[in-house]
Amino acid sequence: MIIGIRQHKPSFHLLASFFLLSCPSLKWVSSSLDKEKNTEKRKPNYEFSLVSAFKSCSANSSVTRGQQLHSLVLKSGLESNIFILNSMITFYVKCGLVSHAKTIFDSCTRLDAVSCNIMLCGYVKFGFLNEAYEMFDKMTERNCVTYTTMIMGLVQKGFWSEAIWVFRDMRYFGVGPNEVTLVNVISAYLHCGGIKVDKMLHGLVLKVGVKDFVHVSTNLLHLYCLNGCLKDASMLFNEMREKNVVSWNVMLNGYTKAGLVDFGKEVFEHIVDKDVVSWGTIIDGYLQAARLNDAVKMYREMMCTGLHPNDVMIVDFLSTCGQVMSNFEACGEVDLAHLQFEIGNKDHVACWNALIAGLVRNRKIDEARRLFDQMPARDVFTWSSMISGYSQSEQPDLALELFHVMLAGDVKPNEITMH
Repeated sequence: MIIGIRQHKPSFHLLASFFLLSCPSLKWVSSSLDKEKNTEKRKPNYEFSLVSAFKSCSANSSVTRGQQLHSLVLKSGLESNIFILNSMITFYVKCGLVSHAKTIFDSCTRLDAVSCNIMLCGYVKFGFLNEAYEMFDKMTERNCVTYTTMIMGLVQKGFWSEAIWVFRDMRYFGVGPNEVTLVNVISAYLHCGGIKVDKMLHGLVLKVGVKDFVHVSTNLLHLYCLNGCLKDASMLFNEMREKNVVSWNVMLNGYTKAGLVDFGKEVFEHIVDKDVVSWGTIIDGYLQAARLNDAVKMYREMMCTGLHPNDVMIVDFLSTCGQVMSNFEACGEVDLAHLQFEIGNKDHVACWNALIAGLVRNRKIDEARRLFDQMPARDVFTWSSMISGYSQSEQPDLALELFHVMLAGDVKPNEITMH
């Protein structure tokens, strides 16, 4: 601005011309401005036009056009309008320009709770947790959005205990939570154990009236299962009006982890859209109960659906096969174990190790050695299994030879190797 010339608000003609020249996609704004210009005795609505324009720029990530609008606001002397100011801060935050948003925020003397929440959200969204916490700590007016944003940011970064402390502060000052708050708070308690708080949180969910939000109910269900309160979990599960596949998998996992695999199977049979987690959970339940025949049956059924096991499932399956020697031999599942290994990720050393360990336990040393020689990479557990196999099969010379090769490869032995 030229010194000595008084600052004045632009005419609607100037605004309309600006939008037509610099924001072709925002012609609706200029049309609105022209319409208002031609309306007699009507006060120009700069606020509505600029707020709408910033919103459009945010939605389209139009950084250059948004910055042009910012320049217009400054030239027009409209930056003191709190609604326009908040729209500018929101624009920069949504476009990922948090530092620009902060510059505007810090330079303004007139701010409200909305301004602070927008800035807080920007810090949280882009991982500036220290800055977010400083902002939160300085805020004198905190509402549900403030607390929920801070809790969500802490949960996303794994600061579970800190999130719970913020939630307690929220409750102390009488600020009511919403469904997003409770989803994140229950998640925090899940990672902290959640002992003796499940019923309290359940009561709060009912009080707030968010029990029909599936993500809230599913997290609460998970908390009950984690604490071993399967009766309460079952009651909640049966009362849920909406269930997604995660809800079903949580209930299934609760039963199988408690050793109630038959109850888990009932839940499994009612899952309409079974995913690999559903299959993996029921298979793992059978494996943990040493019911290898049932696990193998479910494995084969899963393969028939077109779903394929992930590496964790394959490792668990192969490891259990190797540990349950009598079943492994009697059922003749060596070929199946090999099949699962073949379809797995051969870059995953744990898959190789699990099958080698299983073969060694069943005294199939030659087959184990063939796999050992084919491995693209080996770790100390690979070497230890093979050396142990030779020792147990009364082939000490081969065990000692392999041990020296391991040392020559700079692999340090562990307790199993030296056993």
